[in-house]
Amino acid sequence: MRIIRQLLTESALLALVAGAVALLFSWAFLQVVVVLIADAFPAEYGTFIFHVAPDLGIFAYVFCLSLVASILFGLAPALESSGAALSSALKASSGTAKVRSRRLRDFVMAAQVAVSLTLLIAGSMLIRSSIRAVKMDTGYDSKHVVSVELRFPEDQKYNAVRQTTLVRELRTRLAALPGVVAITSARAPDGGGLRTAAVSVNGEKPSPQNTRAVLYYSYVQPNYFQTLGIPLLAGRGFQTQAGQPEAAVILSESAAQLLWPKQNPIGRSLRLAPGGQFQVKDEVPPEGPTYEVIGVAHDTRGVLLNGTDSEQIYLPMPEGRLQDFPILIRTQGAPTQIMNAIGPTILSVDPNLVAYSFTLEEMLRQTESFLASSMSAVIASTVGLLGLLLASMGIYGTVSYLVVLRTREVGIRMALGARKRDVLILMLRESTRPIVVGLIAGVCLAFGASYLLRGVLYGLNTIDGISFVGVSILFLAIALLAAYLPSRRAMRVDPMVALRYE
Repeated sequence: MRIIRQLLTESALLALVAGAVALLFSWAFLQVVVVLIADAFPAEYGTFIFHVAPDLGIFAYVFCLSLVASILFGLAPALESSGAALSSALKASSGTAKVRSRRLRDFVMAAQVAVSLTLLIAGSMLIRSSIRAVKMDTGYDSKHVVSVELRFPEDQKYNAVRQTTLVRELRTRLAALPGVVAITSARAPDGGGLRTAAVSVNGEKPSPQNTRAVLYYSYVQPNYFQTLGIPLLAGRGFQTQAGQPEAAVILSESAAQLLWPKQNPIGRSLRLAPGGQFQVKDEVPPEGPTYEVIGVAHDTRGVLLNGTDSEQIYLPMPEGRLQDFPILIRTQGAPTQIMNAIGPTILSVDPNLVAYSFTLEEMLRQTESFLASSMSAVIASTVGLLGLLLASMGIYGTVSYLVVLRTREVGIRMALGARKRDVLILMLRESTRPIVVGLIAGVCLAFGASYLLRGVLYGLNTIDGISFVGVSILFLAIALLAAYLPSRRAMRVDPMVALRYE
C-alpha cells in the first residue's frame, strides 16, 4: 500500500502541475482565438464581445477528469510494481517486460496513434475543403463585383417610395464614378437570402402530386447577367421595359436539365409556388402567372458547399422593389478605389443611410457554410496536432522505458557479438509494431470520419488521397523519430555495465 500511495501521489502531483500550466495556457490561447473569431464574422453581423475570463467551474470539472485519468493510468503500474513477488518480478522484468504488461502498453500506444491520426486526417480534409471552396469556379466574376447593402432608418418618412427614390439616385451617382462598368440590383449568388419555390411544368398549378422539383429562385434585373459576367447558354435575357415585367424566367443550366432532361427548355412553361420556407414581411412571393422559359444561363456557385443552390430560377424584378435588394457594381479594375468612394457618395445622397460593402469574393469567405468549414478545419487540426504531440511524447516515453527494462538483455547480446545496428533494428522493430497497428486502425477510422464529414466538404471525395497518404506518411515519420531517439541509447550500452545492471 505504501508503494501504491507513493506512485499515485507522483501521478497526482504531475496532474496538479499540468493543470496549473493548462489553466494559464487556456486563458492565453482564448485571448488570441476570440479575436480571430470576431474578425472572421462579417461586419453586418455587428460587433461581438466575448467574455474570456477562465470559468472556474468548467476548469474544475475538466481538471477533475484529468486527475482521475492520471490516477487511473497510474494505478495499473502501481499495482504491478507492488506484487507479492516483487523481487522475482524485478528480476523477470530486467530481461523483458511481462507479456500482459507489454500488451497493455502496445494497446494504449496503438489507440493513441489511431485517434491522433484520425483527427489529423479529418483536419487535413477540412483545410483542403476550405481552400477548394475559396478557389472554386463560381461561374461569375467575384473579384470585380462589389455588393452594397443599404440599411434605411426606422422612420415613417422613409417609406417604400422614398427608399426607391434614394436607391435610384444613389445608383445614378455610383454609375458615374470612374471605373464603374455596370450596375444592377439583385442578390448575389453568395449573398445569402436563399428562397425556394415548388415548380410544376406545362402551366399546371403546383401541388404535391405534380411538383416536378423544389428549386431556388431569385429576382434580377435585365442587366444582371452582364454585370456579374454570367454567360447565357441559350435563348435571350429579360427585356428592359417600364411597368409590369414580362412573365418570363431564365433557368440555370442544372435547373433546366433537372426539369427537362436532354431537352430544349426554351419556350416551355412552368408555374411556381412558395417552397414552404420563411418569408420576410412584404416579400413578393413567386406564385402567380404561368412563366415562359426564355433563356438558360451558366451555373453559378452559391453559399452551399454541396452545390445544390446552383439550380436557380431567375425572375424579373417587380417594379418598385429596388430598396429590397443590394446594389451590385462591376468595376473595370481592382474594386478598392470604388469601395473607398462608396461612403462619400452615400453621404452626399443621405447621411442617415447605413451601408455595407464587400466584394463577392469576400462575401464567399464570410458565408455560413465557409465559416463553419474553416472553423471546423482549425479546431480539428489543432486537436489533431496536439494529439500528434501527445502521441509522440507517449511513444518516446514508452520506448525509453522499454530500453531501460531491456538494458541487461542488450548487454548480453552485445557481449555475445551483436552489432549495434542489430540492436537498434531489434528495438525499432518491436517498438514500431504498435505504431503500425495504430496507423492502420487510424486510417480505417478516418474513412468513417470522412463519410460523416461529407456534408461540409467541398470538392473532395470521401477518400482524399492527399490527406490520407500525406498525413499518414508525416505521422509515421514523426512516430518513428520518437521511437528512434530513445532506441539509440541502447547502442551506447556498455556490455559489462549492463551485465551488472541487476
